[in-house]
Amino acid sequence: MFDETIENDCIVTMEGTSEGTQIKYKKDIYWYKLDHRGKEGLVEYLVSRLLTFSSLDKSEYIRYETGLINRKSGCRSKNFLGRDEELITFYRLYYNIFGKDLSQILSGMDTMEERIEYVIAFIKQSCNLDVRDYLSKVMTVDMLVLNEDRHLNNLAVIMRGDTFVPAPVFDHGVSLLTANESVNWHFSVAENVKRVIARPFCGSHEKMVAYLGKGFSLDANAALDWLETEPDSREKEVLQYQVNRYKQFLNPA
Repeated sequence: MFDETIENDCIVTMEGTSEGTQIKYKKDIYWYKLDHRGKEGLVEYLVSRLLTFSSLDKSEYIRYETGLINRKSGCRSKNFLGRDEELITFYRLYYNIFGKDLSQILSGMDTMEERIEYVIAFIKQSCNLDVRDYLSKVMTVDMLVLNEDRHLNNLAVIMRGDTFVPAPVFDHGVSLLTANESVNWHFSVAENVKRVIARPFCGSHEKMVAYLGKGFSLDANAALDWLETEPDSREKEVLQYQVNRYKQFLNPA
């Protein structure tokens, strides 16, 4: 757990997110994020630690750790970009090419399938990159952890000169029911899970995964053993529920 004092000149403004303008800090080799509406830092840590029990390569997701930023709770992750690499979100890539908001374009389409295929075709045409497998992995993560904020600024590619590769999976802060204002803890976890609305192609995580396919497998028993060692929290309880819920589906073949 870290304890870092960060000056204002380390603030980086991230525009175009689902919540308007998001403030992050960049200091040395780390990116920092303060908790905003819930225990987002804890969630980032739990989700990224969970993925160490998956079949995903460690280069395919970002690891987060919890700590204090100017005496306030948050998290940090190491900068994953090389010297000559640039992260370009789907939102920014589309805006740079067409001058339009991709989320608005997708909202005008009738079906989930049409939205997914439009984005896949756009990335293929603009970057010569097939992101179907990447989207399958991201949406499987989101289904497992109940991510409610997979907007088009946390789907991204990395530009390396004239070539592009998928970005690692990042930004899970609004997951595990944290920051969900519709949650009522007078009800069970199972009842509250029903209140989750997915993004960005439709409101159901399971429908997106059913269409794109399972993105990875998970050693659920090992993950549950690890979770038993973590301090108690609502977020931990929700993650235990979700791992058990999808245990059979994500079991290695």
